[in-house]
Amino acid sequence: MKDVKINNTEVLKALNDYKDFIMNNDIQNNVYLQCTDEKDEGEYYTGEEYRKLIISKGEAHPGYPDIMYSFTGLMPSKNGHFNASISPPKSQKFTDASSRLNSELMQLLSAKVNTLNTVYPPGGFISWHNNANASGFNVLFSWSETGEGWFEYWDMKKQEKVRIDDVPGWQCKMGYFGPYYKPETLCYHTAYTKCWRISVGFIFEEADDIWKEVIQDIENPI
Repeated sequence: MKDVKINNTEVLKALNDYKDFIMNNDIQNNVYLQCTDEKDEGEYYTGEEYRKLIISKGEAHPGYPDIMYSFTGLMPSKNGHFNASISPPKSQKFTDASSRLNSELMQLLSAKVNTLNTVYPPGGFISWHNNANASGFNVLFSWSETGEGWFEYWDMKKQEKVRIDDVPGWQCKMGYFGPYYKPETLCYHTAYTKCWRISVGFIFEEADDIWKEVIQDIENPI
């Protein structure tokens, strides 16, 4: 995973507009909170025992996270529709805000598809998983209210866990989440937060050096 500086003013404005909307509106009564019964289990689902369990499943693990404690249903599909199986927001305002962010960032970054748009309350988490079902180059934007959170991934080459601590405000990571037929490129990862946290992700075509072009677009101070 590579740290990317967000210098692009258009990208930053789109992200901040979305963050301001999320934090200034009543998300708790307008967006579906997933897995509330698991909210006290974050230490387990983001811990070593569960990581080893998920890795040991091999291809029997579908790639998606099994457990999340977050506000979900905010991610539109490629055609702009929302996944009814994940209960889209009750309020059209939230749907509009998510669609606007998705459209702006996909256009600015030439992204293939939005892969993540979720809001974590304090104590929120996403369990270990690898996204092998949606492999490709990924850019992950995350906003943290106070910086009391982290993103972890398993380095397949070094066979060790790497933690990237959150910072207050926005930060960006770029990486490659590989498929099962390229086991050395699998990227098992998880995240946890003690404060409000927003995560937005996009996937790109596996063209030569596309990740370099995306990084340049984000770091270009225009």
